[in-house]
Amino acid sequence: QIELLSKENELRNLQVRQSRFFLFGMVGLAVFIIVFAIFIVRQNRLKSEQQNVLIRQKLLRSQMNPHFIFNSLASIQNTIISNNPEKATRYLARFSKLVRNILDSSVEELIPLEEEISTIENYLELQKFRYPDKFDFKIEIDPELDTDSLLIPAMLVQPFIENSIEHGVKHKEGKGNIRVRFKKKDDLLVIEVEDDGIGREKAQELLMEQEKDHKSLSTGIILERLKVLNRKRKRKITIEITDLVDSNGNPLGTLVRTTIPV
Repeated sequence: QIELLSKENELRNLQVRQSRFFLFGMVGLAVFIIVFAIFIVRQNRLKSEQQNVLIRQKLLRSQMNPHFIFNSLASIQNTIISNNPEKATRYLARFSKLVRNILDSSVEELIPLEEEISTIENYLELQKFRYPDKFDFKIEIDPELDTDSLLIPAMLVQPFIENSIEHGVKHKEGKGNIRVRFKKKDDLLVIEVEDDGIGREKAQELLMEQEKDHKSLSTGIILERLKVLNRKRKRKITIEITDLVDSNGNPLGTLVRTTIPV
């Protein structure tokens, strides 16, 4: 009987040890899974951040392209030669501020709406300086918007304004118009860029003739960046591009609407 009790005791001890080994194994497996999951999440976050940096670098290069810089400085130089140094000084100050804003925006994920509006205004003024007879512009700001405290992704709007000028109103007979609107709709910021240029279809035909693809490049970078930005957001930023036409289907321009949850 003593031998039987001893064997039963050994069996119980063996079962306890097996239970402990099983418990330790399950805990170890759970820890491994948690550590592995954290590693994957961090790797994905790092990859997303790297993609965002690369896209912003591409966007910076597209905004600070040598063609725009050269033509802006050439226009200012011509104004100086024409004995109008006061006007040249005014636009040189705008050019300097635009470059500073773009460089500052390139290292910031979010910037105040006021800063984005300033960048857009300086860009439009410089383009109008280059093309004085090609377009007028107007920037409309909803008075309900707190432009100083409201933060938005940097460098999100200017490429569409560039498209409106370079591939829209620039090729129109007579003077065109560009409207940039910042509106508050419930808990959304709606940014609209509207032009009455030649339309996207005609612009694409001209691009194919000239063998250029700058429009598709800059727009493509924005859409690529939007995908990266939206990975971090529960409520997504959306961009909608509408071809404006009359009742007969003739092009009246283009409307780009960017909606940002705030």
